[in-house]
Amino acid sequence: MKITMSLEIESGISMSEISWVLSELGAELCVDSNGVSGNFNISNTYFVFRECDGFDEVVTEGVSVGWAVGVRGAFHCPVDSLAESSDDIKRFLSVLSEEKSCRFILSFQYESAYAIRDEGGLHFLKEMVS
Repeated sequence: MKITMSLEIESGISMSEISWVLSELGAELCVDSNGVSGNFNISNTYFVFRECDGFDEVVTEGVSVGWAVGVRGAFHCPVDSLAESSDDIKRFLSVLSEEKSCRFILSFQYESAYAIRDEGGLHFLKEMVS
């Protein structure tokens, strides 16, 4: 069984920039015309990133922002390694935040925000595991 964490990234970031961050973390990845996919070695979390066509709004419930989504991502986390998945995702978001100025929102299936990168920096709002 898996849970899915959704990531909405502000327009302006490229697939090559996302690939670079993932590579820095040692993730196995595949880059093709559809986007970037692969997995983190420790947690075996499978991820997929795709560019959005045109102007896409943030769809995470309860979040209102003034920027357009350029890339949507999903992390499919095995329940039996949820703590490791959480660590991998946090490391990815931290490096992305340090290296790029893009804003983003991590949510549980677009229902509840877990992390937000805004003008004030990266904020973790909830933990994936207790």
